[in-house]
Amino acid sequence: MRSRHNDRLPTIAGALAYFGAEAVSGVRRNGLMSVAAITTVMVVLLSVGASILIGVNLANIAGALEADVQIVAFLRDGQSPDAVALLQRRVREISGVAAVRFVSRAEALNRLRQSFGDDGALANLDANPLPDSLEIRVLDPQQLGAVAGAVRGLPGVDDVTYGAQVVDRLLALTRGVRILMVSAGILLGAVAVVVVVNTIRLTVIARRQEIEIMGLVGATRWFIRWPFLIEGMLHGVAAAGASAVLLSGGYALTVARLGASLPFLPLLPVQHVVGVLIAALVLVGVGVGGAGSAIAVRRFLAG
Repeated sequence: MRSRHNDRLPTIAGALAYFGAEAVSGVRRNGLMSVAAITTVMVVLLSVGASILIGVNLANIAGALEADVQIVAFLRDGQSPDAVALLQRRVREISGVAAVRFVSRAEALNRLRQSFGDDGALANLDANPLPDSLEIRVLDPQQLGAVAGAVRGLPGVDDVTYGAQVVDRLLALTRGVRILMVSAGILLGAVAVVVVVNTIRLTVIARRQEIEIMGLVGATRWFIRWPFLIEGMLHGVAAAGASAVLLSGGYALTVARLGASLPFLPLLPVQHVVGVLIAALVLVGVGVGGAGSAIAVRRFLAG
């Protein structure tokens, strides 16, 4: 039993080598059409890769904003320290609250001066117009609205504000960009499949006589079809490699320039996204190329 299994290994290895050699030969034989197929698939992958890079960075920015979002409760004037301490305890008891910090009006004004400097209107202030406040952090950003509503109803609280609107808009932008990129990718993917189908069709026509001879000597359908399937996948792999180089270089340059002009923008470094990017490009490229080849061999090698 073991000897039979070992005897099959050279046969399988030889078949794989034959399939690969024939696929490479097909790419070379139809040079111009192969270049057209690879270029078309590359356009699809550039769209897919750009969507991935934009999506992961928007998600990272949204996550950073969510982590920094906090509720600010402005307190009514004239409250005693005991009343403020009681209010802090009541806020801590609200479900979803992670931490509460009291910010005096003097500290708030000092923060404002550090942010904007002492020039202009801040230098001419006769009195501090800012109220005391409580800075409240929540366990889950999804609880911001519920916690803010509960804090707003407590006695001694004048107003409540939080930055959830910014996060919501950014998440909506993220969804919109992803939908746009996916739609463009599907459209371009359909075009790429058509080009790959025509490329494999030319290969089939060029080898029609050879294919007929192989069928007459007993070659199975799949033995004949596999080289063409692998040829389409090679188009996808080549397109994925070219797209990965272009996108990685362009992304590195973009991150460097934006990092210099907008250092506060939390963009992901190249090394954090290149692995996912390459894997996605190869997967989509092989899928598009394989799909085009499968359609071609089904239509033109059905017999």
